[in-house]
Amino acid sequence: MKAQWNTFRSVSLLRAAALFGLCCLGPAAQAQLPGSALPGGARVPDFSGIWERVEGIRFATDGKPPPYTPAFKAKFDAAVAARARGEEVLDPTSRCLPPGMPRVMNATYPIEVLQTPGRFTVIAEWSSQVRRIFTDGRKHPPEEEMDATFNGHSIGHWEGTTLVVDTIGIRGDTSFDASPLTHSDQMTIRERIRMTSKDAWEDEITVTDPVALTQPWVVTRHYKRAAPDQQILEYICEENNRDIFLPGQNKKP
Repeated sequence: MKAQWNTFRSVSLLRAAALFGLCCLGPAAQAQLPGSALPGGARVPDFSGIWERVEGIRFATDGKPPPYTPAFKAKFDAAVAARARGEEVLDPTSRCLPPGMPRVMNATYPIEVLQTPGRFTVIAEWSSQVRRIFTDGRKHPPEEEMDATFNGHSIGHWEGTTLVVDTIGIRGDTSFDASPLTHSDQMTIRERIRMTSKDAWEDEITVTDPVALTQPWVVTRHYKRAAPDQQILEYICEENNRDIFLPGQNKKP
């Protein structure tokens, strides 16, 4: 009986702590839960669940490269020509590196979205990546404190029922897709994420890169709700590691 009481008391304390923590959150954090009220009477849409992307594997939907600067256009053309000659062209994911932003949002593998107070979390099956979008009102870290990462630092806010996300601090050694579409370490990304129906949503991705692009590049990705039995599976790449190098590089040191 004593053991049962201790279990009951522990569970009650955990529930009370959870409720206390939620009640003490500021309005900005509380408004992140699905169904919570937003200014103007709108409600936070529910993105929770597992989703599959609709488009093909290429990031450029029209098959054309982004509006590259001359230097990056020359680099792109050289890689395309090398591939046409049968040479292997760099795809960092071939070496089991994470796809990075925005490629992680372009994966053929499913993603799972979790909405919690102050955070919109994207769990990608590909490379077992977790992307955290902070919606608690925080700002980006100062530039001198920013460490470049594959997915960068993302903060979001609601404009009506659209989640607007700004991402900075992205590494410059990733690619947009399996083709030789590259960018610089000055790339920043703004997303506008909105539900288009109860079982579909879209992500309008605007890429800005003052070094690689002559103007912002906009690509929209669409997602549909996965089947009820769909799950995010464990993804291990290391045993399939392949060495793919840039044209002109030796395959072995």
